[in-house]
Amino acid sequence: MRIIVEGLEVWYNSTQALRNVTFEVREGEMTYVIGPNGAGKSTLLKTIASIVKPRVGAVYIDGKLLSRLSPRELGKIIVYVDPQISKTIPSTVLEFLLTARYPHQNTLGFSMPRQDLEVIENVSKQLNIDHLLSRRLDQLSSGELQRVLIARALVQRPKVLLLDEPSAFLDLRYRLEILDYIKMVAKANRIVCIVAIHDLYLASLYADKVVVINNGEIVAVGTPGEVLKEDILERVYRVRISLLSINGRRVVIPLEPIERIGLR
Repeated sequence: MRIIVEGLEVWYNSTQALRNVTFEVREGEMTYVIGPNGAGKSTLLKTIASIVKPRVGAVYIDGKLLSRLSPRELGKIIVYVDPQISKTIPSTVLEFLLTARYPHQNTLGFSMPRQDLEVIENVSKQLNIDHLLSRRLDQLSSGELQRVLIARALVQRPKVLLLDEPSAFLDLRYRLEILDYIKMVAKANRIVCIVAIHDLYLASLYADKVVVINNGEIVAVGTPGEVLKEDILERVYRVRISLLSINGRRVVIPLEPIERIGLR
């Protein structure tokens, strides 16, 4: 399976958010989208998820135009994890996770609760949220809610997983554990996984492919070794960068703003 993003252009009123964005992602490939605030990372993920409609361009999955799929068909294929979801949703964690199984129920609305509960039990244990299942969403901390949101995405068993800042609100241990688990699940189940993230260190640690975006335009696409270079990152972020090699991977260490040291 692969996704092809072809010539996307998105506008919010008179402001253009994406400009001729084109790239492709294959199954089992961890693609990390990086760029500064307002670069268009979230808009790109929402457009792929058919939440935002492009003025120009299209998204294809295995040659099928995504915009022609029904909501139920989309629900079986794609899940977008919205980091801004409200904790005021009146449900327990278990009830919230069960809603992710809806696309897999038959058209009459009858579910297979045993199968659904087995999926939820497995994922919740892996993400260490099984003790939260009876809690209400409004009783969760920001970090707990983030883990529940990621769990819900995995419970849906998608073919395409779109994660917007999945490490937000998480301490260092959970950042690494959850990103490790997401990578393992994506590769084992041949999922197309696209992650929008601010943390350059995590992107350099986990990405198979990196998409650099700035001002709504693609700056570079390639492997971490091809894309995570000082000239590209310093131009996009205006930050002095140091690159280290750890266990054969290029790791990005931001140092200081370029303007502070008198460069333009």
